[in-house]
Amino acid sequence: MMRLWLVVGLLLVATRAFADVSVVASVDRNHVAFGESVTLTVAVQGTQGGSSPSIPHVDGLTLDGPSTQTSFSIVNGSMSSSVNYTYQVTPGRTGEFTIPEIGVDVDGKSYSTAPIKLVVDKAGAQNDMSQALFAQIRLGSQQVYIGQTVPVQVVLFARADLPLRRGLSGFNYEADGLGFKFLQNLKTGAQVINGESFNVEVIEGSISPERTGTLNFGPCILKAQLTVPRSGRSGSPFDDSMFDQMFGGPQVREVPVTADAVPVEVLPLPVEGRPADFGGAIGQWNLAVTAKPTQVAVGDPITVTIKVSGTGNIDTVPSPKLEPLDGFKTYDPTTKTTKDDLNTTGERVIQQVLIAKNTEVKQVPEVRLVYFDPVAKAYRTAVQSAIKLVVKAGSGGETTIVGSSGGRLHPEEKLGQDIVYLKGDLGPAAPGAPFCATPAFWILNVTPLLGLVGGLGWKRRADRLRGDVAYARRTRAAKNARRLLTAAVNYDAVEHALQQYLGDRLNIPAGGITASIVDEQLVPRGVNGELAARARECFENCDTARFAGGGAGADVRVTREQAEWLIDELEKKQL
Repeated sequence: MMRLWLVVGLLLVATRAFADVSVVASVDRNHVAFGESVTLTVAVQGTQGGSSPSIPHVDGLTLDGPSTQTSFSIVNGSMSSSVNYTYQVTPGRTGEFTIPEIGVDVDGKSYSTAPIKLVVDKAGAQNDMSQALFAQIRLGSQQVYIGQTVPVQVVLFARADLPLRRGLSGFNYEADGLGFKFLQNLKTGAQVINGESFNVEVIEGSISPERTGTLNFGPCILKAQLTVPRSGRSGSPFDDSMFDQMFGGPQVREVPVTADAVPVEVLPLPVEGRPADFGGAIGQWNLAVTAKPTQVAVGDPITVTIKVSGTGNIDTVPSPKLEPLDGFKTYDPTTKTTKDDLNTTGERVIQQVLIAKNTEVKQVPEVRLVYFDPVAKAYRTAVQSAIKLVVKAGSGGETTIVGSSGGRLHPEEKLGQDIVYLKGDLGPAAPGAPFCATPAFWILNVTPLLGLVGGLGWKRRADRLRGDVAYARRTRAAKNARRLLTAAVNYDAVEHALQQYLGDRLNIPAGGITASIVDEQLVPRGVNGELAARARECFENCDTARFAGGGAGADVRVTREQAEWLIDELEKKQL
């Protein structure tokens, strides 16, 4: 049963996905020379079924085909499919032809295409590039008001068979006094004109006239790029295709395409019917006002938000004001403005904090915005009516804020237990010595400094231990030797600890150190007298015990203590 419902669900989804069916016929060119062929494409969108197109016979035209191409895709759970039927149409004579409506049956329903005109000239008679590559200017309106923002499109049309590279190599225009701006990124698409397919590239922009009168937008020059074969090399022993592969293939040729100028009549804003409080806003604007909270106590803050949004140049819109505000203490408003890249739509949000001074305050006043609507050619006023408020006495029974500073008359606040109210002044200073004169202040400030100095010293020492081997051995000599002596249980271990100490301290190999080191290294470094004799004696005792077969016992302990004394004394010397 579950599988049955799954299949039914899939069939319903598929049926819904393919419900929108359309049939469009187009040719790659509708103006050709005799002897050339035209590609006719019948595109069936929204299904993979249906009958093959039924193309009526046209005297003088021969059709070969069709070749069929089917596509199917699923994007974000939405399925789409299409079938393209392609025919080669070959004229048998010159003249004008009309490919009539082409019928296609899909699921029992008939669809038909629009007729297509085809002109066949004598060979070499037609090669008018202006019919294959041209540009147009599209204005939202050719009659505008000063300061009004109007969208503009400069469109390049290239017949589908032209080897046009995407993008322009240049764009020049004349728009003096029109405040023209445009987006750098082009929009691309396709369009069928009189049954002929064109690739389209669109420059999107806008104008905002700066003076009145009849002004011209354009002409505009768009520098298109065509990919053309490299010219042949007469007399070359090599064929062109070899050279094309070696030297980059076809070359790109820049073709300037001119869009004719379009006159624009710029009108002044009408004086008749202009409200006295008109501030220069032009466009179609919406006004929204909110106040939160609407039930407050005397001295509590109220946040009023005013939002202006719509179509037009938001920079011409003044910020609406809240007036009158006699019953409120006010704070400076904050403003945030956003707009699109062409300044054709925008939004401005103004927030202002108000504080009711007494319980007599009943409402936030109404907000008005006067603007000129260029579509209706009239002044409009957007009004948001007053917002009702309920203002109660404060928690201490206060019904009025007193004092020029607007201070609050609330009872003493208990921090951590209640909302801390806004304060109009700092209040009296706390009694006693300032905090900066207390020991705690100096401890808190000096401790981090001492820690920093100590950390820098420790890092400097660590860096030296890593980079200076002699210093590292000398620094760790006594510690390592004492550790070895603590674990020593025979003369060999005692002698090894003493050798290791002197090797690290003098930065020499420790393995070959004997009693002779006293005269070779220690005496020249200022070690003489009893200390030199004790060092020599310690080495000799270890050698005698080792060769005589001495082991552990009280004598080893005495020699170990002698070595420990010797290390302590040598640590006091600058060797």
